[in-house]
Amino acid sequence: MDKIFCGFRTSKHPEAVKRELIRRIADTGSKPQHEDTINNMLQEASLWVTDGSSEFEENSGMHVYTSWAKSNRATFENFFTKDFLLHLLCDRLQNSSKAITLVHDSMHILQGTSSFLSLCHIIEVKAISFVREHPNILTLKAFCQLMLEFRECIPKGAFTSTFCTTLVQVMSAASSENSQENPDQFVLAVSVIAQLLNHIWQNASTETILQSLKMIFRVISVIDEDFEPSISLGALVKYIPLKFITTVIKNVVADGGVQDTNMTAALIRMIDWLRWPSSQNVDQWVVAFLRGLATVHKYTILVNVTESKVDQVFDMLQYPGIRDPAMKVLEHMLLSFQHSPVAFHQIVDQVPSIVKLLRCENSHGAQECLAKLGELLHCLMFLHAGFPDLYDPILELIKDLAKPSAGLIKLRLAENKWTAQKTEITGYVSKFQPKSETGKTGLINLGNTCYMNSILQALYMCDSFRRDVLDFAPNAQCRLILKLQQTFAFLSHSQRAAYAPGPLLKVARPPWFSSGHQHDCSEFLRYLLDQLHEQELAAMKRRQEGDDFNQEQMEMSSPEHVSPPNIYKSRLRSAQIVNTDVPTKEAVSAEKTPILGIRCLNTFDPTLVERTFGGKMITTFKCLKCNNESSRIESFTDIPLAFPDGSKENITSSSLIGGKSMVQTSDVVDQDSADGHNVEADAGTTKSPEGSDGGIRLNDLVQYYLEPEKLEGDNQYKCDKCNSLQDAERCLKITQAPNYLIVTLLRFSYNIKTQSRSKLFTEVSYPKSLQLPVHCCGTDPDMPLASPRCKVSKSDDGYCKNMLYGLCGVVVHSGTSSECGHYYSYARHSLPVQQKHNCDMETDSLPGSQGPPGGEDTDYLQDKWYLFNDSHVIYSSYSSFSNVTKRFGRDTAYVLLYRKIDADPSTRIDLNESIHPAVLDSPLRTDLRDQVAKDNARYLQEQELEARTLAARRTVNAKPLSSWYKYEDSDDQGGSPGGCGPGGGGFGGMDTSGSRFVY
Repeated sequence: MDKIFCGFRTSKHPEAVKRELIRRIADTGSKPQHEDTINNMLQEASLWVTDGSSEFEENSGMHVYTSWAKSNRATFENFFTKDFLLHLLCDRLQNSSKAITLVHDSMHILQGTSSFLSLCHIIEVKAISFVREHPNILTLKAFCQLMLEFRECIPKGAFTSTFCTTLVQVMSAASSENSQENPDQFVLAVSVIAQLLNHIWQNASTETILQSLKMIFRVISVIDEDFEPSISLGALVKYIPLKFITTVIKNVVADGGVQDTNMTAALIRMIDWLRWPSSQNVDQWVVAFLRGLATVHKYTILVNVTESKVDQVFDMLQYPGIRDPAMKVLEHMLLSFQHSPVAFHQIVDQVPSIVKLLRCENSHGAQECLAKLGELLHCLMFLHAGFPDLYDPILELIKDLAKPSAGLIKLRLAENKWTAQKTEITGYVSKFQPKSETGKTGLINLGNTCYMNSILQALYMCDSFRRDVLDFAPNAQCRLILKLQQTFAFLSHSQRAAYAPGPLLKVARPPWFSSGHQHDCSEFLRYLLDQLHEQELAAMKRRQEGDDFNQEQMEMSSPEHVSPPNIYKSRLRSAQIVNTDVPTKEAVSAEKTPILGIRCLNTFDPTLVERTFGGKMITTFKCLKCNNESSRIESFTDIPLAFPDGSKENITSSSLIGGKSMVQTSDVVDQDSADGHNVEADAGTTKSPEGSDGGIRLNDLVQYYLEPEKLEGDNQYKCDKCNSLQDAERCLKITQAPNYLIVTLLRFSYNIKTQSRSKLFTEVSYPKSLQLPVHCCGTDPDMPLASPRCKVSKSDDGYCKNMLYGLCGVVVHSGTSSECGHYYSYARHSLPVQQKHNCDMETDSLPGSQGPPGGEDTDYLQDKWYLFNDSHVIYSSYSSFSNVTKRFGRDTAYVLLYRKIDADPSTRIDLNESIHPAVLDSPLRTDLRDQVAKDNARYLQEQELEARTLAARRTVNAKPLSSWYKYEDSDDQGGSPGGCGPGGGGFGGMDTSGSRFVY
């Protein structure tokens, strides 16, 4: 029979005939046969299996082999010896996978025999070397199936770890592209290997698992042009216990042996694992690694990984099987990449195709993914605002998807921000403070520059002014506004907790201000606005001179012919001093008609400062002897309010008259009598000066400022008609209300009697809403009105309307003099909100009318206040600073900013709508955007450099950790596992090692 079987292999019979003959030969094995015949048949059949040239031979040999072995079990036990097993495991056979299948079937038949355990031990000893020598994926699959069924064959003890790492090594070199198997077979084979590792890890020690994870990391972090690890390693991730995430990441990110290039390669390859079918937990490991690297400020790696892989991760959304984990990784990558829009803009072009695909799929998973994508896109367009050309098509595409609230957007951005990750892993405190939870950027104090910082932050929160500044077309003559643009751009988009406004300080500091000394913030504000106006006006003149104008017009507008006064030097009106610069009758006559039709002092368009803070008033002088009147028109950017005479407790609307502003000495603190140390340091314990309780209403001070003033005694007025000094009355009337009203409380003075500088600590109650009386017309009832909506009421004092303003900023001075102490500010965004009950923002009244609609406590702006104290920015509230002087005696409101409330409801926002400057403002110019982006990248590099420097210092004397990159293979230390060499493994001098596969 054995000879027939041997000759049959080379016969040329038809395949159908051969199949029938094979069936008969297999059945013959159940009949009594001679032992030699059985052995010969088994030997020949095994050759058909291991060296067959066709699938028919392999299957036929296996059929005959198993039939004869099962029918002759006793003989088969003697046939399947240790030597035969080693032959199948160690020799180079043509069909190694079939050889393992042969072993598998043989172990099935021999299970329960006396030789079974010894055979299992041989397989156990040879397991590691076999895996190394047979990297074919189907062979490994067959070998792992053998071990999964006969777990006695799995290496034990110290060799368990080596066996696992060897499987990982061989898996990393396997790929479906390089194998003859189809993808489905490859995936199935990898799945079997992963199941074996999972079984081992479930019953192994923690150290064994960690050694396997070290090998995985070593393989994926290696940099070799000729080697690319297989993504099949992603099949192992779902079997790795999630409890190891913290341990692994802590060790990897702290391992000095892991270079940036290795870490980058590892992360890129881990992200590729997302493409493995039915991958699980890969997203959790990837995100955890990204967060871990952020905690040690290795931003270079994060930037490189994100920019190189974000488009590929986004493309994975089209595949249902890997869509969910890909979305989680994509969300973190893009939401954490906040210093630049580069990563987001890499995927913008792919958005329409992915959205269209998800809509067409119309499955539950696709719709869920679409909703998440819509939310992510809204967050990213909020974060990287200023690219309407890119975002308009996206907004149109996702307009039907739910838009997340501003609060949710800010929460998601805060959770994923690199610099917001906890630094528990690093073990040190960074000098770089995290950005304020408010999202606002502070300003670094450059040496007693709080006077500038407080003003800049208050101006920045004036939304229309900030927008106009950022939209200003660059002009070399307007150096100041260019630096202000730069400062505002950084305040809107910087990732730093605070920005150093050094470039602006160089051009904005008044020449008479000494560097390093404290100065008056109100004086700085006036100089800043004046210079902004003058530089823009000069640029307008230069442009006009460059046009083809009439030569006569050019001559008449030249500086030789016209030298207009500096209309934006704000007028500090004190009731103690009379302005004797009274115009002549001819000048008054030229300006006489009409009062509200004020002729512009130049032929140019209004400057930025004029549009935002500019107002006009008319000053009238009336001689009390001849009743002759003369008037002049003035422009203003702020209203300085002096304090009235007499005891504050007795001040009422009727008593606020007269032109004297002397205050009681109990309300004044002299600088020379104050302590020389920093006032801010003990502000919390300083009690309010005696007599400062009670306070004055701001509305009363405004009315006091506008009340007629008697000019008598030493302050008499020289009447042109009488041609002598006469008692007179001076009257102020505001004729044009500014969009933003700046109010300065005149708290500082020089006491001539005591020869010292002093500060008035009188507390002022400033309301949320303020009315400013605006004179609409003169005595001619047919005169055009300043506003077409203004309904005029007539009285002896003329026609007047009350313009409504909302409080949007307060600059507080802490100290005893303008030349010492500290400035800080409270501010909020100045966009009016929708009210439940609309009311006219222009209220018709006579000069003596009281209160805006709804009272002074009616708020027309969002009640979301911020405290700006140099680099420190926190949330605040109106109640916390409205009575600051009662709590801190030396802290007093000094400069107030009010925003005119527009009567048009279309200009108002929802009460709870979030105000984000980067979204509200126009897109930044390219040069400004590049400056901010470069500085954000530099900021990340600075943090990274600090983290690396401190980590290097910390590890100089530290106990060295086992490297996660330089893996030490225990198998290389003492021969092959199980001592297959002489004297090892219990097999005496039998060499069972064979050659080893070396990675």
